Amino acid sequence: MQVSDAPSIAGPGHNLATTADILRDRFKPLLDEVEDLAKRATAAKNALTDGAIANDNERDPFIALGIEARKLAKRLGETKLATTKPLREEVTETNRFFDTVITRPENIQSAFETIVGRYDAKKREEARIAAAEVARLAQEEAKRKLEEAAASTHSVLGDVLMQEAADAEHRAAVLVNEAVTAGSGPTRTEAGTVSATAKWTHRITEPSKIPLEKLRPYMSIDDIDKFVRAYVRANKNTAPLPGVEIFQDQKTSFRR
Repeated sequence: MQVSDAPSIAGPGHNLATTADILRDRFKPLLDEVEDLAKRATAAKNALTDGAIANDNERDPFIALGIEARKLAKRLGETKLATTKPLREEVTETNRFFDTVITRPENIQSAFETIVGRYDAKKREEARIAAAEVARLAQEEAKRKLEEAAASTHSVLGDVLMQEAADAEHRAAVLVNEAVTAGSGPTRTEAGTVSATAKWTHRITEPSKIPLEKLRPYMSIDDIDKFVRAYVRANKNTAPLPGVEIFQDQKTSFRR
């Protein structure tokens, strides 16, 4: 049974066959080959003294098993690709279908957010200007009240004017704070809520002028390792790099 043909729903009293179950059943001959190779490889390794090859006669079976393992791994890889190809194509086509369909509502959303955003930004700016003007007038009123209190020669009237000036200063301070945050909250309408958000972003204009040392605290070890790999590929062992050990990683391979 093809993996993609496996039933996703079973009737009462039945267990669903998992993908792993279907694959084990379908590729049992390959699994048997892997098991047989693993047993022979383990036996060959256990036959060594202290786990090391002593002569050419002991070496040759390992080469033969290594070549057999390479061929089997290659065949398994090819089988995997052949098995997953229709599944990958199905996923690709499915993604392409929905990506195409979803584009239209996303474009509508984006365009309307831009249109409403311009109008909302204008209203928010008007609200900020209006609130700032109200705060300014309140500050002037508080200043006028304070001057009246200072100019008064009547003790009782002076106390009354001083209290009025203090109240006016308090109102002015409140209005100044309101002016600072005016137009920053969400706008609630009958149709929905409009919110404005802003985030800091960037655009690289001249890469050669970027001071890389300033970016070091924000680099992960994986980022640095990627740059070091590129450096080692380009320079090999001809140009030492402080903090990095450069060496050859030698690997043995088989072929026939």
